[in-house]
Amino acid sequence: MTASPIFLLQAPQLPENLGAVARAMGNFGLKELRVIAPQCDVLDPKALATSAGAEFILETAKIYETLEQATHDIHWLYGTCAVQRHLIKEYVPIRAAANLIAAQTQSGQVGILFGPERTGLINEHLARCHSIIQVPVNPEFSSMNLAQASVIIAYELSSYVSTATPTMVYGETCPAPQAQLQAFLNFLEAKLDAINYWRVPGKKPLMKQNLENVFTRLQPTEQDLRSLWGMINLLSKSPRS
Repeated sequence: MTASPIFLLQAPQLPENLGAVARAMGNFGLKELRVIAPQCDVLDPKALATSAGAEFILETAKIYETLEQATHDIHWLYGTCAVQRHLIKEYVPIRAAANLIAAQTQSGQVGILFGPERTGLINEHLARCHSIIQVPVNPEFSSMNLAQASVIIAYELSSYVSTATPTMVYGETCPAPQAQLQAFLNFLEAKLDAINYWRVPGKKPLMKQNLENVFTRLQPTEQDLRSLWGMINLLSKSPRS
């Protein structure tokens, strides 16, 4: 199985940027666009005009309300960020990322997540990503427009045609899609709630984010999650007398 990377836009605000992203995708052979909670009409006349011939990408774009819905079938999710955040994450230079992605698309779906123009991706979104792509820029002026970032990343992805197979051998399983991972995290949260794991309610959001970050960094397979699910379910039951 070989699939082109999917571009995902989190809450884009300007129709011109939507059109520019579609144009960049069309330039470099990328076709699937997913838009999460858009703040403007994906088919706004300004977006269609800016796409300059890549209107079909906007017309076939899939719209989602949440990141979880948009990434339900994604096996590897990369975030984009200009500066390093206070998260334990792997920051991958763009050309190294392109090489990895070329191999990963041989066995699963790869998504590239871009943040809104005003803020970029927040830590809550980056915690759901396996790695973060970095474009080397001047550290004294690191801000990059959404359209510019999409052009650079689309270009680098198109420059790498990999004939190598992934080094990971999955056997009869495969990387867990986001929907299965989210279901497991929901199950785990419920079990932890039941034993008052969080202790201080106000700390739960950050503790939960850190826990999610652990599992996205590990990149579990479907079999991994089934095994963990079974073990946790059994451990949570009362011991037999």
